[in-house]
Amino acid sequence: MDNDYVVIVGGLNLDLAGLCGNIYRERDSNIGDIKINVGGVGQNIAQNLTKLEVPSYLVTVYGDDYFGDILKTECQNENINLDYAEQIKGGVSSTYLYVTNEKGDMVTAINDMKIVEQITPEFLSKRIDFINNASICVIDGNISQESIEWLAQNCTAPIFADPVSIAKVGKFRNVLDKLDTFKPNELEAGLLTGIEVVDEDSAIQAAQALNDCGVKNVFISMGAEGILCSRDGEVDIVPTIAEKIISANGAGDCSIATITWASFYYKNALALKEVGQLTQAAASITLESEKAVSPDLSIRNVITRAKKFMEVV
Repeated sequence: MDNDYVVIVGGLNLDLAGLCGNIYRERDSNIGDIKINVGGVGQNIAQNLTKLEVPSYLVTVYGDDYFGDILKTECQNENINLDYAEQIKGGVSSTYLYVTNEKGDMVTAINDMKIVEQITPEFLSKRIDFINNASICVIDGNISQESIEWLAQNCTAPIFADPVSIAKVGKFRNVLDKLDTFKPNELEAGLLTGIEVVDEDSAIQAAQALNDCGVKNVFISMGAEGILCSRDGEVDIVPTIAEKIISANGAGDCSIATITWASFYYKNALALKEVGQLTQAAASITLESEKAVSPDLSIRNVITRAKKFMEVV
């Protein structure tokens, strides 16, 4: 088998959203909308990659419950391959339930994501040959530190990682020298390096500190300020180009997916700044959508947006 595919190791999740109408009353039955969406960082990354025409395999777990059937069907509909995932007998699929008030602010939430603990080193060892044959292995920070460190020691494919959150970024502390590409935000980069990122200069210092720890390519998401790209002493900050922001949900997942796509699609031939420009172009499409994975994401649309920065062929 050739390595013309990407493996994503991470979460697959069902999101249940209760969206209140005009008036929110605590401890009462509120009129509104209830929506079901398939999510999870790993799934979002995989779905973005399929929209960018990258053959993607999601290595994850899900239950044999009703929600698990929904997750499996939706992944099939999005061309996300689950051949190396596992449906856990008697398992409860990873689920996130949240309720918003009339202003759209979350008032309560419950997450039931214990099944992700089933992504163990033993689980991964049964799939390591397939993972190692991939062009790239993307890790999302929702899996355990033990599994992240096991993959870092045993995966021979280039590892791209998204730490997901401040609470989870520490899982990567011991394996930075094993990462080809790392995409934290300012707070996550600051926590790992001990450098408080408050401006461009401190962001550059944090990125270079991560490079010094062994990370080849560092991309620090800086929100409205854009994305900082750092490699081998080369540093560029690419501004955001979103014309309107409807929702920032999923923008980070889109960014790591686009960085992965750029490496896969262009066979590492692009300059670091060009990767950042493509990433910001893709992120702008997501920011302008109410969905975590924009239906408008495509290679054509990303390159068209990126032409605001450069010419990409």
